Amino acid sequence: MASNFAFLKSYHGMHKLHHLSHMAEKAYRNGQFATEALLISEISGRLIRKLVKQELPNLNHPFNSEDGLIMLQATQLLNDELIMLLTQLRAAGRHPKRIDAAFAYQVMVKLHYLLIWYVNHYLDGHEEPGHFKLHRH
Repeated sequence: MASNFAFLKSYHGMHKLHHLSHMAEKAYRNGQFATEALLISEISGRLIRKLVKQELPNLNHPFNSEDGLIMLQATQLLNDELIMLLTQLRAAGRHPKRIDAAFAYQVMVKLHYLLIWYVNHYLDGHEEPGHFKLHRH
């Protein structure tokens, strides 16, 4: 079965996010929801750092993804829906043992949407959202 995240291979600088997304998708398919949640949390953290570097290129001090999320929210560079998605995905790994199949699927769909938005907005992509298919074996 093809990966929902294969489109990321077409974009410069997205190799690591493609790899992690593929691993998260595989974890979901194998019923390893805690692993999937941890991977999605890692992916969202990396995406937050990418967004801060894109939106605040003159930032000269180190920051982590939590600080980056606060900066993005404070500057209002992203709308509330995107901030909420990033916050939810970042939080997915906080209590990975409590993740069930329904929640695992929801965060995977949200991740897919967010990555499509990112490549379309920042990398001149032309990806169509809504073509997400994921089934557990």
